[in-house]
Amino acid sequence: MPTSRAMYQITDQKGLRQVRESDPDFSGTLAKGLMILQCFVQDPRAHANSEFAERLGIPRSTVSRLCRTLQSLGYLDHDDRLDRYFIGPAAVALGYPYVIQTPLLAQLRPAMQQMADRFEGAVSVGVTMDLDVVYVETNAHLHGTLKRPGVGAVRGIVETAMGRAWLAQHTVSERNAFLAHARRARPDEYTRSTEGLKDSLSNYTKRGFAINMGDAGLGVLAVGVASNIRYGSRRLLFNCAVPGYRAKPADLLKTIGPAMVEFVRLADRQVGMR
Repeated sequence: MPTSRAMYQITDQKGLRQVRESDPDFSGTLAKGLMILQCFVQDPRAHANSEFAERLGIPRSTVSRLCRTLQSLGYLDHDDRLDRYFIGPAAVALGYPYVIQTPLLAQLRPAMQQMADRFEGAVSVGVTMDLDVVYVETNAHLHGTLKRPGVGAVRGIVETAMGRAWLAQHTVSERNAFLAHARRARPDEYTRSTEGLKDSLSNYTKRGFAINMGDAGLGVLAVGVASNIRYGSRRLLFNCAVPGYRAKPADLLKTIGPAMVEFVRLADRQVGMR
């Protein structure tokens, strides 16, 4: 039976060295190539070899070799005029199998669109990955939020309503361990989200949903609900985001939140969870 392995969030050569020292089965060369690709998650613009080298602390000669390899495999594209690399189509294709195998996604899309249109916002599905939520689907109202996340978008768990809903499912000790990790790794994000986190975690059992009153800094209000639908080891998380200029905080508590709880309850029922 396969055993679960630790998930590492490596941002530079120093972090890579620490992981390799603690995990002899960890492939450093493979990790370096993936670290280059991960640079585009935080900063999607085109990058030069020198930028990768400086950001990751990897020798430029190594970066150059890795980039050429990734380009040959389609994961990077190179603009000769700018002498910079863009993310390549193979990176998009790699995520496609994950999205199409997400449970119930095809069946849920019409209902998600109805919810998005009803509240003039965006309804999303996501899963957690270390400190982040990765969005696997979003249905948006035509004039919904300006910051609607597309497939593959990444947001911090502590700053999203669906991330807070996920966190509320854990035991106190598990939750405290996660929050300590988040505070060390992303102090600014954690500080900005502290009050919203406290409210969501203390009231999730009573309300059935978590909230974001705009403390993510995007002028967006949101509610999040964790389903019991599992994809591998991860449960599907649902989010409804509305622009702050169109909705009021009271709307989250009185209408949007309860509607999302009912939506997720029906989704759970479709897979026989309740």
